[in-house]
Amino acid sequence: MKGAIIGLGHGQRVIAKAFQIEKIKLIGVYSKNVKKAHIYSKENNLNKLYNSLDDLINDKEIDLVAIAIPAYYQVEIIKKCIKHNKKIFCEKPMTINYDKLKKIYSSIKKFNNKLIVDYIFQKHEAFIKFKNNLPKTIHKNSQIKINFTTESFINKNKINNWKNKPYLGGGIINLYLPHILEYLIFFFGNISKCKVIRKDKDFLIVNYFFHNEIFATININSNNPKKEHSIVYEDNKIKLVLKNISKDYAKGFKLTKLNKLNNTKKIIPYNNAVNKFTGDGRIFLTSKLLKLFSKKFKMKEHIQKINEYFYIESTLNETRKNL
Repeated sequence: MKGAIIGLGHGQRVIAKAFQIEKIKLIGVYSKNVKKAHIYSKENNLNKLYNSLDDLINDKEIDLVAIAIPAYYQVEIIKKCIKHNKKIFCEKPMTINYDKLKKIYSSIKKFNNKLIVDYIFQKHEAFIKFKNNLPKTIHKNSQIKINFTTESFINKNKINNWKNKPYLGGGIINLYLPHILEYLIFFFGNISKCKVIRKDKDFLIVNYFFHNEIFATININSNNPKKEHSIVYEDNKIKLVLKNISKDYAKGFKLTKLNKLNNTKKIIPYNNAVNKFTGDGRIFLTSKLLKLFSKKFKMKEHIQKINEYFYIESTLNETRKNL
């Protein structure tokens, strides 16, 4: 399979390296900084230089296009990639304009290739294990708490770029919340409503209420040097905790289970291949997503996945309306 990457931030740091793992031949890149793209192409012995986005998308030699740019620009690129029958790997959220995305919903569903959004935690063994240890029937009085604290690179270094600008796809709602919503829906099902408790530039507290009458409280802080990503489920019988305090977003998750009936606590093991991976754990999980492009798929499965993506986007859209 031959691929190309649009955007040389995350695209260079993570996606290009994940391409190597999956033996996807990178033949070209595009950046709005054409000089940067040309330098990268020469340093990595890439076959082609692209002076425009259309040149890349029109190239018949390319099978897969990975999009790693601000969400504001993604919809138009996705439309062009569908028109030219490219496999598509894009970032989350897919857009910050849900109305524009809805207009191409039918074309994405009918797309006879694959579109995959970069939700890496669905491929993380610790998250799969967490779900498998949840009760089969979740009581409506159960409590779910998510705590995500980090000191973002832009905050730490006082940088002003698109990641500070929600209208381009930056800000904590666009950068962090999609991941959390994706795995919350995976764990607990559909959401009925949301309530924003507190919101400022770096801080968000929001409650999501599920159709099964439980609710989750999410606390995000992007300007805190003490890193933590924890998910806690608790009812009258058990307390299940998935927690990561390492510098790597994907490595170091520890899963523990407290049985309240006999007051016993145990660490639950999981396949820790991501922890053994040398380098950024996101590269490893991204490669697992890219592997799906080489597998056969049924149209029914494709449509189901697209519906899941759009459900996350619609929930994000409702959250923005509640700000």
